[in-house]
Amino acid sequence: MADNKRHFIHNTDIGQNFLIDRGVVEFILKRSAPTAEDVVLEIGPGDGVLTRGLLSTPLKALYSVEVDERLREGLDKIAARDGRCTCFWGDAVQFDYVRALPEPPTKIIANLPYHITTPLMWAFLEQLVPAKTDYMLLMVQLESAERIASPAGHRERSPLGITVEAMGSAEVVRKIPPTAFNPQPRVNSALIEIKIEKNRELANDRTWRGLLARSFTQRRKTLANNWAAGYSGSGVTRERAFEILAAHGLKPTARAEELTLDKWFALAEVPDFHLKNKNSGE
Repeated sequence: MADNKRHFIHNTDIGQNFLIDRGVVEFILKRSAPTAEDVVLEIGPGDGVLTRGLLSTPLKALYSVEVDERLREGLDKIAARDGRCTCFWGDAVQFDYVRALPEPPTKIIANLPYHITTPLMWAFLEQLVPAKTDYMLLMVQLESAERIASPAGHRERSPLGITVEAMGSAEVVRKIPPTAFNPQPRVNSALIEIKIEKNRELANDRTWRGLLARSFTQRRKTLANNWAAGYSGSGVTRERAFEILAAHGLKPTARAEELTLDKWFALAEVPDFHLKNKNSGE
C-alpha cells in the first residue's frame, strides 16, 4: 500500500484532496464523538485516514461511499480488518442512500469533494434526514461553509443555508489551511457542524424549494422581479408581487438575502406560490 501511495496520482477534478493532518482528524473525532449507537456515513474516504480514525471510536457501523475504483484495494483491506466498515462504490450525488445502505446513518462525518458540496448536501437533506440523520460534521470549502451559515441580511445567504437554518442549526467550528491536505487545495477549508432538530421533511417540500429557488434566481434582482419571472405561469405579476410583499411588511425593493426565516415560512403559505408535492395529494 505504501508503494501504491507513492505512485497514486490524485484526480483533483473529482476533489481528491486527501486529509493528512492527524490533528484535524482528532478534532473531528472529538467534536463528532461517535457512540456505540451511531451509524456513520463517510463520503470520499480516499486513502482512509479519516476512515481509520472513525473506526477507532465505538461506532456501531461505518458506511463509506467512494467513486474512484483505484482506491478499492486499500479500502477493502480496511473493511476486511473491521467488520463494522462497509465500502460502497459510485457517484455520491447519484447514490441511492435509502435503498443501498443497510440502515440510515445517524451521523454524516466526511471530507466532501468541494465541487459537489451543494448537490450532496441537498441529497442528505432529502434522503437521509427524514429517515434518521440528525448530525453532520463536514469538511467543505471555507466559502461554502460561510455561505451555509450566513444569517439573514448577509450577501452570501442561500436557499441551502436557509433550509438548514429552518431544520436546525449550522456553525463553522474550525477553519482548516491547505497544508492539512495532499495535494494542497488552492482554497481554505472549514469544518461545518449541522444539527437537525425539526422540519425533517422540509427539503422535499416543493413549495418551499420552489419559492427559494425562484427568489434567488438572480441575486441582483428584487423579489418582485424574480417572482414575476419565476411564477409567470401562475399569474404572479409584478403588481401581485408588490401586494404580497406589502402584506408581509416587506419593501417593494426587498431582495432574497434580506429576509429572515419567519418571513420565508410566512411566504411559503401564500397560495400563489403553492406547488404540489410529488406522490401526495397536496
